[in-house]
Amino acid sequence: MEKYIYNPINNKSPGGASVVGTTITYSLKVSKFEHIGQAYFVMHQDGVGNTRYPMNVEYVDERYIHYSYSHTYNEVGFYWYHFEMDRGEDTIFLHRTDTLDAREGEVNNDYLQLIIASESDVDPTFRKGIIYHIFVDRFYKSGDVKPRAGLNLVDWDSPIVLEYNSIGERVNNNCYGGNIRGIIDKLKYLKGLNVGTIYLSPVFEANSNHKYNVADYSKIDSMLGTTEDFQELITKAKRMGIRVIVDGVFNHTGSDSIYFNKYGRYKTVGAYQSPNSKYYNWYEFYNYPQDYSCWWGVLDLPQTREDSGFYDYISGKNGIIDKYMSMGLGGFRLDVVDELTNDFLHSICTAIKRTYPHALVVGEVWEDASCKISYDERKNYFLGGNLDSVTNYPMKNAILDYVKYGNVDAFVSTIRLIQDQYPKGVQKNLMNILDTHDTKRAITFLGADVNNIEYSESGNYTMGEEEYSRGVQLLKLATIMQYTVMGVPTVFYGDEAGLQGMKDPYCRKPFPWGHEDQDLMEWYVKLGALRNNQVFDGGDLKIIYASGGVIIYERVKGDDKVIIAINRSGEDFTFTLERACLDYLTGDRVSGKISLAPDTAKVFI
Repeated sequence: MEKYIYNPINNKSPGGASVVGTTITYSLKVSKFEHIGQAYFVMHQDGVGNTRYPMNVEYVDERYIHYSYSHTYNEVGFYWYHFEMDRGEDTIFLHRTDTLDAREGEVNNDYLQLIIASESDVDPTFRKGIIYHIFVDRFYKSGDVKPRAGLNLVDWDSPIVLEYNSIGERVNNNCYGGNIRGIIDKLKYLKGLNVGTIYLSPVFEANSNHKYNVADYSKIDSMLGTTEDFQELITKAKRMGIRVIVDGVFNHTGSDSIYFNKYGRYKTVGAYQSPNSKYYNWYEFYNYPQDYSCWWGVLDLPQTREDSGFYDYISGKNGIIDKYMSMGLGGFRLDVVDELTNDFLHSICTAIKRTYPHALVVGEVWEDASCKISYDERKNYFLGGNLDSVTNYPMKNAILDYVKYGNVDAFVSTIRLIQDQYPKGVQKNLMNILDTHDTKRAITFLGADVNNIEYSESGNYTMGEEEYSRGVQLLKLATIMQYTVMGVPTVFYGDEAGLQGMKDPYCRKPFPWGHEDQDLMEWYVKLGALRNNQVFDGGDLKIIYASGGVIIYERVKGDDKVIIAINRSGEDFTFTLERACLDYLTGDRVSGKISLAPDTAKVFI
């Protein structure tokens, strides 16, 4: 028998983050044989000391004393809490574990109660489809593409190679010619995958293939297309029920830009060229001009100062964000959002919503985004009026870890953390990734022994037939989870075609048009259709069983229910369906006892 029982998933009402003014009740069960004198709810806000609140005894049964405490939160912020109990002259502390169960010990990990000003007001229709992440230069080439000075145009089938300049710095100058017109040509294809949102890598002018080193925010890069092409994409996609969002890189510019102009490419007087430049105050110089603040020490990416004209240039009235939102963009994905101050982030989000109040704003966050501290500042991503969603790297890691190694606990812990600490609106909007332009392709991670492949050898690494077959098998399990947990599945271009690749830049290979894995293509189409079930638009998620390599959970909304079961245990697993269901993957009607073979999954609707 457990001595103490508290888990916010089951013992807090209402659950999760709450809107300011909400009264929340916390319920704690304590074994009556522990001889507790008084139990306390102990809470503090960031920067404020603890306050002990006596808990009330609701009733006593044959095993437990049932305590409760209700608190009304009248101020937005981060609140931290745990439980303490008096037993004679001793004080017992209950702290939070990874699974959120309370355990006895010295308090070193408080629970978070997030109190927000308001829930996300994003247009909910985007949750009915999937998000499709396009690295524009590598998706599809339409018509003639003319290279610009300093950038090379290589054949679509050319291998990815590491590129260096004359002084040994890594560069990314080889372009394959994928462009905006290519995306327009493939809109029907994307609609077939049930894409509701196209997420584009940066499209602003930049002297690289990835465009994260922006040279001129006011222009669409000529190798990708024209402003008219971009407008046409937005307009035609919208007619098909697809919104377009784009990567916003507002933490840094390129050194080779109209603003910094390190190499004198542009006619403007850049900050690197003269302290009298109108852009000089946008950057921080330590020893002018060679020593300056840059993102993670990358000299090609000088970091911008927010207390300068850059702030207004990006998010002020008639600024860069207004320019592109007025074209009908559905929103932005904000690159390295944790590098932005709370003030600048709020200004950016306000500008995005100024034109379209229901726009989607996604932040690139690799960790738990509910209470992250970066550069000594607690990030208020979810307090209201800021991010609607984040890149769900914790879920990515949990799914891949489970599917590859059978780790059930990490998946359960991730689900519970999100349910407890993220606002409900954010939970619905999460960008559920399995891979991105910064990571190994999921199929490669799952199929290959990636830890034994040296980075220097990985560029030309292609999985053997057995590895690939295993990768496909496990990718199917991973995508079932990706498509059915809370949030919106986000497919990195080419995953559905079987595109392989180790980490950057090898994960950025051109789409293999004409050489797609047709079985996988059909699989992604089928999963895309599954997303039309209304339970995936904000339905509750409940874990039914999670042990020994087997996970069963359900999504419920109203009278509709979908049950997902995955087996990575190494042996058959049998469970019972309480009602007759349709096996979505086979089309069979089933009921009663169900046998789930190793390395397989079932979806019951």
